[in-house]
Amino acid sequence: MGSLGQIVVQWPQEYTLKTNEPLAQDCVTFVCLSISGRLNPALLEEKHRELVKHWPVLGGDLVTNKTPYHMTTGSRVDFKYRTVEPKLKDVSPLDFKLTPAEFSGDKPLIRPYRTGDGILGMADLFFDTLSASNLAVGSLFAIRVTLLQDATILAFKFSHFFVDGEGCYDIIHHYNELLLGGELPKGVPPPGIEKKLSEMITGEDTGQVAAPEHGGWEYIRNWCQVGLAGFVRVIAQGIYQEYAVKLGLTEPGVEKHIYLPPKFIQGLQNSCQKEIDQLAKETGENFKLSKLDVVNAWWVKKIYSSSRESLFLSLGYALNFSNRIPKNFGEKYFQSHYIALYIPLGTVGEVKRESLAQLALKIRKHVTVAKQPSVVKDNLEFLESIQGQKIIPLPKGGESEGAPLFSSWNRFPFEKLQFGAALEPGSAPGLGKVLFNNSRIILPLNISWKPKVLFFNDSNGGMWCQCMQLSSYWRDFEDISEYGH
Repeated sequence: MGSLGQIVVQWPQEYTLKTNEPLAQDCVTFVCLSISGRLNPALLEEKHRELVKHWPVLGGDLVTNKTPYHMTTGSRVDFKYRTVEPKLKDVSPLDFKLTPAEFSGDKPLIRPYRTGDGILGMADLFFDTLSASNLAVGSLFAIRVTLLQDATILAFKFSHFFVDGEGCYDIIHHYNELLLGGELPKGVPPPGIEKKLSEMITGEDTGQVAAPEHGGWEYIRNWCQVGLAGFVRVIAQGIYQEYAVKLGLTEPGVEKHIYLPPKFIQGLQNSCQKEIDQLAKETGENFKLSKLDVVNAWWVKKIYSSSRESLFLSLGYALNFSNRIPKNFGEKYFQSHYIALYIPLGTVGEVKRESLAQLALKIRKHVTVAKQPSVVKDNLEFLESIQGQKIIPLPKGGESEGAPLFSSWNRFPFEKLQFGAALEPGSAPGLGKVLFNNSRIILPLNISWKPKVLFFNDSNGGMWCQCMQLSSYWRDFEDISEYGH
């Protein structure tokens, strides 16, 4: 039970939701912020306690022996910190520092992801909360702090079943507000305990929604496989791949980060939009391409430029629909509001013959349709019909090789958070800034889905693309300058 003034909020001891995302139920989301200067761990823990006291859902656990999964509320503060001797540049998996010429230039660049002795990987940064096999999610929310000579790494862990990317950002944002001396909005249990999300969708379609063809807008129904057999097969394939790589029987997945300077992104967007505007004179269709439309199209063309032309591509996309759910002003609850889209792009051969602008337009058209209330509702209703079942993000008859997953974390301005108020006493002015965001979603058994891209903003207006793909796919990026090569 929590309170705010005279208002008493009744919190359930255990609950589940009438609409859950099966894809997320066994996954963990990690948000890892590198911050300039050393933060005060006592203050960080104190504000963590305040956060849990105000929102008891943050003090609970994931209950996996019930179908669908349940969540508990509680008062547990899953917080730990430790101090290590080196500086950030010596232990960071990524050299994210850019020169003025690099972030103001018009060409992408690549930074390899470092591993090995002395480098702090996910298991190091999330000590005592990440199991070796990642089979037990445990607490819904945890904070791990690593104090370095010149910086602090703030590592936040979330059950992906509990919250989506927007929820992760909201919690961290409110935690940041507490550190700055701010107040929290009134916390309430999620409305999804009593009502299905499909029944909460508001608004009318603003565009035409034609009957779906070849998958069309029935994204989840046509572009995911439902059932334990497929799930077990994917897990088994993932385990095989891990051992096959160690034995040299198959190529490994390799993670690197691609930095796209603002000038490069703007150039892509301007040239593509010019072509689409010219096309609109003939078709009468007026579309404005977003930065992500053109970046996604650029990446797809790049990674599959040497693939066999018969390979069918289905771009995986997470669409947030929280703007379609009515909310009470001054209240805050945590519940995922996203659906997975699998946009049919056609074969590699077809994608090669399309211009970059045409491919970006295809993506934009699907996103526009997917945002229509009737489409969101249809997909949610199907999702609600398979609650508790295992599903995998793979088109029927498709191949994982042709089903890249994209996650647009650039929607969340982590780079603007300020932690200066939480610095150790005596710290120099100007510290407490977020230097880099190294977030990721971890699958059971630490299996890596390939290809996969997460997008993050940087403070200079550019974009980092965290890419995991087979080593052979990186050959198509050899024209991009790579640090250290």
